[in-house]
Amino acid sequence: MQWKSLHLRGIGAALGHLEPVNHDKHTQQRSISRARTSTGMDLAVHAGTKALASLAHIDPGPLPAPEMHLHTAIWRGSRGIDFWSRANYVRARLGLPAGLGLTAELNAMSNSLVGGIDLAARILTGSTDLHHIMLTGGEVFGAPAFDHLNADHGITYGDGGSAFILGRNTGLAQILSTASYTDPSLEQLHRGEHRFLPAGTTEHGSERIRERKLQYLTAVGADSITTRNRRGIRAATDHALADAGLAINELAWILLPHYGPHLLDTQCLTPLGIQPEKTLQAVGAHWGHMGPNDQIVGLTHLLARNAVQRGDHIALVGIGIGMTWTAAILRIDQVPQPLEAHAPPLRIRTHTRSP
Repeated sequence: MQWKSLHLRGIGAALGHLEPVNHDKHTQQRSISRARTSTGMDLAVHAGTKALASLAHIDPGPLPAPEMHLHTAIWRGSRGIDFWSRANYVRARLGLPAGLGLTAELNAMSNSLVGGIDLAARILTGSTDLHHIMLTGGEVFGAPAFDHLNADHGITYGDGGSAFILGRNTGLAQILSTASYTDPSLEQLHRGEHRFLPAGTTEHGSERIRERKLQYLTAVGADSITTRNRRGIRAATDHALADAGLAINELAWILLPHYGPHLLDTQCLTPLGIQPEKTLQAVGAHWGHMGPNDQIVGLTHLLARNAVQRGDHIALVGIGIGMTWTAAILRIDQVPQPLEAHAPPLRIRTHTRSP
């Protein structure tokens, strides 16, 4: 879908400490982001505060409170406690007041934030009473239930949070187009042959991602999975590029999930026909895969280091188990100056509606 008046107006990211890891020949990971004393919600709040601060530099004065706020956390250990609203916890600690609008959780797994751009675009452009939508994410993985290094095949996980704000007025970048593709036949890739838990029980022990994947791989073969994945990522990316009126070689950067090099090549680079130099593979080897946050953290990294310039086109490509793919095409409109280390408290206003 092509968008005419949709803009990225604020963005922020939060990482843990970079801890060196033993070199792994499969993932070639050099370090991972570890947030030992923070929760996923804490990282989301830190990132959200930065996103609001970057909006304040674009839109001086009391900030409009985003009427809609969608929060995501894909792993059970990043969700705090059961039967509770993580989204409203994050919103409250961002200092966003009560008012008209909805705060909720979004779960398209690791495609939640890039996919959230597609979803938010459709909501915002069709809702005259919405002016801004904020999306936040925060993941903290942890042993023994989730081993950063060994929980999955070809992926090393890291802790991180991110946030962004979309609106109709100009900002850091214009969202030119988005497209998503779903193939539910791949749902069993992460379920394997496992049975559902009885009602009233919860999963205990370490995640068994490797076991479930191997069960499905043995049943259908690698070629079947590869074929369907290539179809999905190409469909989403090709449609988004066509709607933006661009070819893939016109993109300055393509921001992908932070997989190990083999998985990144088979799942992303080869299907798209691109080289790793167009991506942040080298930086991801220091952070790890942070669930849905990879692409937003990556874009924040590029903006903060002046690695993009006005007019550059960038693709964010998200992949979520289940499986879904989303591509969002952006054009950089301005590169922000570094934020002050001690910014003044943000003044936030709410939109009011006449009776």
